[in-house]
Amino acid sequence: QAAYAAAFEDGETLEIWAQVITISAGFVLLLFSWMIWRSASHQDSTKSTLLRLAAGSILIIGAWLLIGELPAAAADGDKDWYQGLLNTVYYSIGSIPFQFAISLMLATFLFQDIKGKGLFRVLFFLPYVTPAVGAAASFRILFSGRVDAPINRIITSLGFEPLGWLNESAGIFQLIAGESLKLPTWATGPSLSLVVVIIFGVWTFIGFNTVIFLAGLGAIPNELYEAASIDGGGRWAQFRHITLPLLSPTLYFLTLYAVIGTFKAFNHIYVLRTSAALGTTDTASLVIFDAMKRDTRYGYAAALAVLLLIIVMGLTVINNRVASKRVFYG
Repeated sequence: QAAYAAAFEDGETLEIWAQVITISAGFVLLLFSWMIWRSASHQDSTKSTLLRLAAGSILIIGAWLLIGELPAAAADGDKDWYQGLLNTVYYSIGSIPFQFAISLMLATFLFQDIKGKGLFRVLFFLPYVTPAVGAAASFRILFSGRVDAPINRIITSLGFEPLGWLNESAGIFQLIAGESLKLPTWATGPSLSLVVVIIFGVWTFIGFNTVIFLAGLGAIPNELYEAASIDGGGRWAQFRHITLPLLSPTLYFLTLYAVIGTFKAFNHIYVLRTSAALGTTDTASLVIFDAMKRDTRYGYAAALAVLLLIIVMGLTVINNRVASKRVFYG
């Protein structure tokens, strides 16, 4: 985009429109090929064969156009946007599995007949209803990069060196490996500052997921566990063959909710971001915000927002496809 703006000011022309037209034509041809292939199934054998041959030819042409232009277009793309997408993936993959694992354990614990479980439910749910900005401001103090920060005081009392936390831009795997072993960029993992953001996300949504899991556990008939016990099924066998399959609708809902939530997360990340982190905590939503607010590139920010919407819709479709085969509604 910077090269395009500079060339535009100098009165020069770039091949950007040729790339746009070629890539658009490639996608249109792929869509057209898919439509022809689907219509071929409703024709007789001769017409079906001809239509499938035509669809295959169009598919080859469309793929050739995309293969020829997409790599070059991607190489000239916005590096901040690519980094933002990578940070978003790190945030999603790093927070969702831990949210589910901890929430399911807590829900199983609270589902038992124990004293004070009502109080525990309220305590676990409090982080979710706490205002995100206020909670993030508290985390910013706790995980400050200062030596006298609360978390650094705890780890130094245990004999470890203080960490930069929200001011640390180095990848977590690079920090573990140490300075003696230089890892390639792709292997360094999320930055320590992004790990703090992940911890905040896990802490916030554990209570919400626990409540939903409790509702799912309450819908499972107790007779199934009794029958499994009579047949000699242990706790693990009951959990694997009864609890998990019957919790699959709940897992499907929470997965869909969590993926969409992590890809559009903004408030707490905006509060937790620091300039010292060098953009390693900036997810896709923050890159869009900076493009609009800081750079005043309103059209570009709108285009990125639409692209993020397409990505989320694609992930939703994939989730639905997987759920149609694995979700058991009883």
